[in-house]
Amino acid sequence: MRPAAQTAAATALKATATGPAIRVGLIADVQYCDKEDGWNYSKTEKRAYRGSLECLRKAVTYWEQGPSLTFVAQLGDLIDGNCMKLGITDECMQRVEEALRPVSSPVVHLLGNHELYNYSRAQLAARLNTQVEGREYYTLQYPGWRVVVLDPYQVAAIGWEKEDPRFQEAERILREKNPNYGVTDDWFRGMEGLNRRFVPYNGGLGAEQLGWFRAQLTAAQEAGDRVIVLSHVLLHPSQRVDVSDTTVFDFEEALEVIRACPVVAAVLCGHDHSGGYFFVDGAHHITLQSPLHKGADSLAFGRMDVYDDRLVVHGPGVGDLLAA
Repeated sequence: MRPAAQTAAATALKATATGPAIRVGLIADVQYCDKEDGWNYSKTEKRAYRGSLECLRKAVTYWEQGPSLTFVAQLGDLIDGNCMKLGITDECMQRVEEALRPVSSPVVHLLGNHELYNYSRAQLAARLNTQVEGREYYTLQYPGWRVVVLDPYQVAAIGWEKEDPRFQEAERILREKNPNYGVTDDWFRGMEGLNRRFVPYNGGLGAEQLGWFRAQLTAAQEAGDRVIVLSHVLLHPSQRVDVSDTTVFDFEEALEVIRACPVVAAVLCGHDHSGGYFFVDGAHHITLQSPLHKGADSLAFGRMDVYDDRLVVHGPGVGDLLAA
């Protein structure tokens, strides 16, 4: 595996009359843990913790047997928070790292909430190369295209020391918007609609990153480039009937940035394990399904071929990867 995100640009595939400009391997929310199958917080979805590792291994075989990839986008939550509770974090991370080792293209690892349950940001940077120039949000450039990687936990109640202003801002937002925060573990009691996003496993981009995001899209527009955005947490709450509980705190501001610079072709996310799709302002908002649903039987992985005029998703079981 070549894990350094910085090297991804070096493997860009030049666009031809028939070939894509870039090819991206896709997977999200593997959430491997060496434990028996369980359920999500609301007991509505089964989670096949051990089987998800087998899905990852199948994904690696698929990527390696197919056409060369520009990079693999691992959209966050590679291992589960239960690893930390069981004291097996390093053991589980080693197993997913071993599964990914045969990947010959760069692997771009996004920051998910479950990574932050298990490791500090510094540890993740050292282990998964989640930072470029000291931060978890950055841009990769290719001929005619830019890939903007976002950190949806720049403002968050996880991943920062309590003295950090980004933690303190998240605490302020959560206490203001969610009366259950710090009082009960039932975070959703009485929470309705878009307010359901104000829970500790979500976060915000923050003013600094939003300003940077606007500058990146403006630069792309001036250069005549298109953009693909990667984020673990959703930027748009309308991909299904109600997925506001997996949406960033400041999604309105993020969508306004996208509307102001109409160069975004797609926003790829994880976090919501059931996946989703929504098209607005010229951008495809695509959330990938998680391997946890079917475990070893899952085919929740694939690749996206990016052409100048279209995006094509391939995979051995696209129905497992994309929501219907």
